[in-house]
Amino acid sequence: MAKKTFYVVQPFELGKRGALKAGAAMEARTAADAERIARRMAIVNAGAIAFSRDVDPESDDADPPVLIASFGQVPDSTLEAA
Repeated sequence: MAKKTFYVVQPFELGKRGALKAGAAMEARTAADAERIARRMAIVNAGAIAFSRDVDPESDDADPPVLIASFGQVPDSTLEAA
């Protein structure tokens, strides 16, 4: 079966002592939607990223995430992983 592409938006909030922590991720319909949502989430959060990931539904094998956009403050390790 063909792989399915998931588009995800991950916001980041400032926790205690200014440490960034991941908020609740949400799925978007398209890459453009993910970028638009991430841009808006970064206004009310410390930052947000939009990324895509190809997944094989039958085996749950997933390709590495691909960064679409990054806004505001996000952990450096997140940008390297996505």
